[in-house]
Amino acid sequence: LPQARSVVVCAMEIYPEILGLSSPERIMVVASMNDLLDSNMAFLSGRLTKAAYDIAKAFRSIGLKALPLPAAGYPLDRRVLESVFSYKHAAQAAGLGKIGWHSLLITPGFGPRVRLSCCLTEAALEPTAAVNMILECESCNLCIASCPAGALAKPKAGEQYTINKFACSTFRNASGGCAECMRLCPAGK
Repeated sequence: LPQARSVVVCAMEIYPEILGLSSPERIMVVASMNDLLDSNMAFLSGRLTKAAYDIAKAFRSIGLKALPLPAAGYPLDRRVLESVFSYKHAAQAAGLGKIGWHSLLITPGFGPRVRLSCCLTEAALEPTAAVNMILECESCNLCIASCPAGALAKPKAGEQYTINKFACSTFRNASGGCAECMRLCPAGK
């Protein structure tokens, strides 16, 4: 949507009770609790995608163009693992939180335990104020030390995070799921 002037960002909490059951370890012939997390993520994605479409419908009903972006299945260049549009950066710009060393959006209320969707619109909306929060990433380091894929590292000067997206994605796919950085992050607990 080249004429987009605003982004509406929607977020929903990933319940810590469900996230707490997830594990990057897969044991043969044993049911994985990651399946419960996957089902929860699918449910949240459906609700968030509907919200983005409802927002787009409201804009369109008053003659404004809008492009809903789903919570899952968004356009991704798989060669470089780059999204066409970064939801977490849009959420940070919208004042929902700040991006931590694990590359996840950290919100004041839920920490990194959120799922996002967006709606681009040509409507000129008043921006929300940036969230006033201090991240404790530098003194914590738990996500970096605990990443089973070794995909996280201390960011270089001027960067918010450093992540090897290929190591993270490969490990997550091979292990049947991983959310250790989200699960272990003390923010919002």
